[in-house]
Amino acid sequence: MGRLKAKVPPFDYLGGRDFTEKLKTVTGCKTYELLSDYYGVPNSTFSTWHTHNRTGWELIVRTHLATGASIRYMALGEGEPIDSGVSNVPNVESLQMYSLNDGALVETTKTTIDLMTLDRFGLKPSFTQVIEDDSGIYYINKQSVDPVAGDYLIDIDGRLSINYLQRLPGKKLAIAFGTSTIEVSEEDIKVLGRVTMEMKKK
Repeated sequence: MGRLKAKVPPFDYLGGRDFTEKLKTVTGCKTYELLSDYYGVPNSTFSTWHTHNRTGWELIVRTHLATGASIRYMALGEGEPIDSGVSNVPNVESLQMYSLNDGALVETTKTTIDLMTLDRFGLKPSFTQVIEDDSGIYYINKQSVDPVAGDYLIDIDGRLSINYLQRLPGKKLAIAFGTSTIEVSEEDIKVLGRVTMEMKKK
């Protein structure tokens, strides 16, 4: 007997690097190291998929359920990374990402994160700013503008940067610039928020 002709034939699914690049897009991860941390999957798994042109079906389902990312985009490379109804996905928030270029914030892409993770770090979507650079991704609490000690987004003469601040007696602040530290009056700078959560590259 001949085989029945499939009424729904298989699609031309993405595999290998074509597939993992789509995962990087929907998660906002710039490197495979960050993607490995995002999913809790060894980096060697992605290398195996690249070598054998494989597709991580479970990650497609997991990502869609967690963020509302488009299955068609991840599996076939069609359409937009995030379905238009992503804002209706429960417990997930879409946040604009920025990069720091010459002291100014520049919009890059959007990232999604579950509200439970934000809440664990005391973050609220409306007061959270996401900034990325070559070292990682930083989640800024824009409500925390009275520095004590930690990494903060600061404005010095109209130029933005992320630096470590330490409060000193006499309304003074110590600012770390690489291996150097300078002391300034708290009126000399504007604190825009505190780095509350970050994803660092290894």
